[in-house]
Amino acid sequence: MPGMGGGMPGMARMPGLNEILSDPEVLAAMQDPEVMVAFQDVAQNPENMSKYQSNPKVKNFISKLSAKFGGQA
Repeated sequence: MPGMGGGMPGMARMPGLNEILSDPEVLAAMQDPEVMVAFQDVAQNPENMSKYQSNPKVKNFISKLSAKFGGQA
């Protein structure tokens, strides 16, 4: 059925998304509920990153995404 593919609608058009999704570490982190809850928290309020500085899984995931999108972690 059209539009029933995996992923989020519209995300495929984002620059660099294919590169990000081809990274096995990023894919593994996206399957980790702890990492995704933290990511959503930080996405809503970047100041919340301080809560996760001691969590290497979250810190590495955010750093990888930030680097791929040209930001700084």
